[in-house]
Amino acid sequence: MAKWGEGDPRWIVEERADATNVNNWHWSEKNATPWSLNRLRELLTGFSAEDGPIVVTIDEIKKIDGEATANNRKAKLIFLFEWVIEGTFIARISGSEEEYKGKFDIPNLSDENDASEVDLNTSLDGNGPMAHQVRQVLNKSFVKKIQDVLGIYIRELKEEFSKGLILPTDQVKPQVVTKGKTTVVDKRQFQNTVIAEKDASTSGNEVFSTKEVSVSDTFKATPERVFEAISDTQLVRGWTNGSIQEWDFKEGGKFALFGGNVTGTFEKIEPNKEIVKKWRLKKYPNNHHATIHFTLKDNGSGTDIKITAKEVPTHLADETQTGLDRYYLTSIARTFGFSQRI
Repeated sequence: MAKWGEGDPRWIVEERADATNVNNWHWSEKNATPWSLNRLRELLTGFSAEDGPIVVTIDEIKKIDGEATANNRKAKLIFLFEWVIEGTFIARISGSEEEYKGKFDIPNLSDENDASEVDLNTSLDGNGPMAHQVRQVLNKSFVKKIQDVLGIYIRELKEEFSKGLILPTDQVKPQVVTKGKTTVVDKRQFQNTVIAEKDASTSGNEVFSTKEVSVSDTFKATPERVFEAISDTQLVRGWTNGSIQEWDFKEGGKFALFGGNVTGTFEKIEPNKEIVKKWRLKKYPNNHHATIHFTLKDNGSGTDIKITAKEVPTHLADETQTGLDRYYLTSIARTFGFSQRI
């Protein structure tokens, strides 16, 4: 394990002449977005589902928006993807020239859902003598077969982007994850939430109350390892999904995360025990910072971690507490396998 104040060369891929990811310890990432765009379009264009005399065919894919990445951390494969898909379809009835047209959208194709949990919303234009039967096919056969196709995408994504992401070593043999839900929190939602709103204040004279909030967990790791995960630049890059703009980890150093929507300075650093930050969301009142304490305590079999935020604007207290729990504690735990939560 890298020690405080020592530049353990296992982490420093960029300084190796061969850029080797030694023992797969470094956070490495592949951009799967271009491949995913092409593969999703291939799978869905012209797709059809038949049920009795009714055949529903995708007529046009109008929109595929999103992104996908494949990540490796200590030989653990983590797939992050989120897609919104929209298009049109045509339903035809055998022995009839009548057609039924409509629209569909897939709002939640993401790493947080199995293929069977992906939603498919449909709307039928107009009406007709067979409209009811067409809707029944849309709600059953069409949905099920679309989910099956999206399952193919998820499986192929994991197979394709596992190749070369984990390098064979004496200790680690690469394993391809081909099915199952990826237990990684979606970190982008927190970024999108805070970026969509303006600062709460329009002048430096705003009057508001503050309160204290806290979140806590127990990690299956030593305090040294947990401290490393919340301080090392490359590891922070991992649990923030690469959204780190500045990270000068020293007392008085500045940090900026999630597209610059979380900023502040390091006020106190006590290795393996405590980090104190001046911390603010972009939507906090002008120039206002909360004071956040990250405290670590060895409990003999793991580490009790607590995040206490003081001087939090009262009207943003619930949101701050939820964000700290979900996008700090939960994200760190799941990224590095620390979680003890059921």
